[in-house]
Amino acid sequence: MIKKIYIHFACVMFTLGLMACSTQNNAYSSKNNQVAAGAVMGTVIGTAAGAGVGAAVGSNTLAGAAIGAGVGAGVGAIIGYQQQQAQYERLTQEGLRVISLGDIVEITIPSDKLFYPNESNLMYSGLPILGDTLAFINSYGPVKINVSAHGDITGTEIHALDLTRLQAQSVMTYFWAHGKPLDQMEFYGMNHQEPIADQDTATGEYFNRRIEIMFWKNQK
Repeated sequence: MIKKIYIHFACVMFTLGLMACSTQNNAYSSKNNQVAAGAVMGTVIGTAAGAGVGAAVGSNTLAGAAIGAGVGAGVGAIIGYQQQQAQYERLTQEGLRVISLGDIVEITIPSDKLFYPNESNLMYSGLPILGDTLAFINSYGPVKINVSAHGDITGTEIHALDLTRLQAQSVMTYFWAHGKPLDQMEFYGMNHQEPIADQDTATGEYFNRRIEIMFWKNQK
């Protein structure tokens, strides 16, 4: 009897894993809650299974439920981590750079993937990229983020400053429209003050035109 219960418990956990993996094929607008849902579902199912095991072996049902909750939460955390890794790989495949140094995470998006030249309105083709970016950020919980836009040396300094400020604001507005609270975000227009590549070549200027999103993993 006990053996059957453990087999049933394992099957439930395997099914949960399949369910979590299948959710990765949904549209980007539904990705923001996948990681949290995986942890919650793992805890709930683990609690129920643990309670059944505890009752079947004649021990305290609440103790069994507590054990199941711990196991379920662990399974949920594993699923959440796997989804986070999948989101990371999706961003890199889209041409974004994601760097993690200690608690600091920085996501760099070439501005040309989001905006037409000298424009601050988001391109339609750039919306899925921002959706994937927000889903990745949300997988770390309610962190505060800094959005900064950087430009190239073409045009006047005043124009470049205004343009980068508006671009950063557009990205922040998109995040806000998709559930990120305004009090968890700040935005900056950086002009061309912080180049990361040669300013005298077209390739270098492509990399200099960028959106940088920074947050801290364990931010309270």
